[in-house]
Order: sequence, then structure tokens, then C-alpha cells
Amino acid sequence: MIDMTADEHAARAAELTAEAERLYQICLVDYQTNINEDDHSDEPYVPSADLAMLTATTQLAQVHATLALQLPRTGSPR
Repeated sequence: MIDMTADEHAARAAELTAEAERLYQICLVDYQTNINEDDHSDEPYVPSADLAMLTATTQLAQVHATLALQLPRTGSPR
């Protein structure tokens, strides 16, 4: 991750953002359709593993986006 160019970081940020969107959609479906059976309530349930993956993916996308902004772009002086 350290040896990536700004353009590579930007591309990776875009990939991770798309993956975060996909994970968000999974969590949203879970939230809208699942009932929390653990406490027998009517509250929707989203598995913690799904939320953890969404959080980690989003944070990684933010890191790559930040690094892309901090590094000089290929072929253009900063």
C-alpha cells in the first residue's frame, strides 16, 4: 500500500467505495427484512460481521482516498 502512486490509490479508493456500497446494500436488506431473534424483539437485525466488513471497507477506502490526495499525480507536478 505504501508503494502505490496517487493514481493507484485513487483507483483503489474507487474500488473500495463500490465494495462498501455493495456491503451497505446487504446490510440495508438485512435491516429491512430480518427480525432480531436473539432478544425476540421486533427490531430489525443486521449481523455484526456485515457491519464490521462495511466499516473496515469504508475506512480503507478513506485511507486510499486521503493518500491519493496527498501524493503527486503521475505526470503532473504538484
